[in-house]
Amino acid sequence: MLESYFSASKMLGHLRNGPSGPYLDGFAATLECQGYSADTAVRYLRAAAHLGHVLGRQGALLSDIDLAAFSDHLRTCRCPRAKGGRGNHHTIYGARLFHRYLIEIDVCRPAATATATAEPPLVARFKVWLRKHRGAADPTINLYARDAARLLTALGDDSERWEPAAIRSIFMDHASKCGSGTVKKLTTSLRAFLRYLAVEGRCRADLADVVPGYAHWRLADMPRYLGAEQVSCLIAACDGEAVARRRDRAIVLLLARLGLRAGDVAQLRLDDIEWKTGSLRVSGKSRYEVRLPLPQDVGDAIAAYLECRPSICPSDHVFPRTIAPRRPFRNGDGISSVVKRLMKRAGIVAPVKGAHVLRHTAATEMLRHGVPLEKIGLVLRHRSIDTTAYYAKADVTLLKLIAQPWPEAL
Repeated sequence: MLESYFSASKMLGHLRNGPSGPYLDGFAATLECQGYSADTAVRYLRAAAHLGHVLGRQGALLSDIDLAAFSDHLRTCRCPRAKGGRGNHHTIYGARLFHRYLIEIDVCRPAATATATAEPPLVARFKVWLRKHRGAADPTINLYARDAARLLTALGDDSERWEPAAIRSIFMDHASKCGSGTVKKLTTSLRAFLRYLAVEGRCRADLADVVPGYAHWRLADMPRYLGAEQVSCLIAACDGEAVARRRDRAIVLLLARLGLRAGDVAQLRLDDIEWKTGSLRVSGKSRYEVRLPLPQDVGDAIAAYLECRPSICPSDHVFPRTIAPRRPFRNGDGISSVVKRLMKRAGIVAPVKGAHVLRHTAATEMLRHGVPLEKIGLVLRHRSIDTTAYYAKADVTLLKLIAQPWPEAL
């Protein structure tokens, strides 16, 4: 495999004779599979060989790799054939990738991590309950478990003896040090934990009510969305035959036409697209699965992208990253980053940037076309019509027709 990147016999001998030599062919195959360009792969293979030769001179084995020590070595490196390895990003990152590869094939062991504090059994059972009965996602579970563990640390494990005043005091003390967003999450997580304890018979049934709510007015803000011209400019920013442009166009149309969440798009798989029926299977919050109609332009954009989608991507996710390593997006943050980049390219100035503004845009656009709130709620997968009613405020012209005159104006 090394012959695909190096032709000089001297260089091949140098690479294969070092301590890293027996593993470089496999490492090269992995780099190719992950979509790295030839120039980048050459740099990373040189870095892997460099790391091995340094270990060899120190009398260490590959299983004893210390990346921090190798980074220190690069500051004063005078190794032959190092090709300017001192402080070079490719050298450091290539050595790191090689180390990960060696861990995957059991040549190296993962670095020892600090022993984590043992999780309280009650919190562990709470996490299982959230996943099984509430369908909560891992980030939500971790957030709720963290706040539950703090409450246990402050009040002790005997939840049957917890007093309302003590719970309220702990909440108020913590909330005084946080912003409004964190306080809202803290309220939700503590109430969920106390309700769980009540279900298990470990505390009073009404104890969740002692956690005060954050003072805010539900649905007080106007929905933030893009105008039709802005959406057109955003889609036009994806014009082109490049793989990345086709992918971005499909992503934007899914967000703008169907109002999907960024996480929905990130987790979308090839089997979720039902071409024969022209529908899309989406599993969102709480693993709530629905089938949505696939508009013609959205389907065409996805099909155009799949025609040139990199075949080396081993995942069945529809939208992997377009840069190496070609792997799926971990969550919706990557999709939001795509939208932010496109908005900048299109010159769109909006009060909020990211994928969620297109969800608001899809809802308000459906409302303008006379789609009833009930059907909008079905498309957006809202559990309550009150949530969907938030978008009714976007039609200011219609609201003016039904608004009552202010008494003082008479």
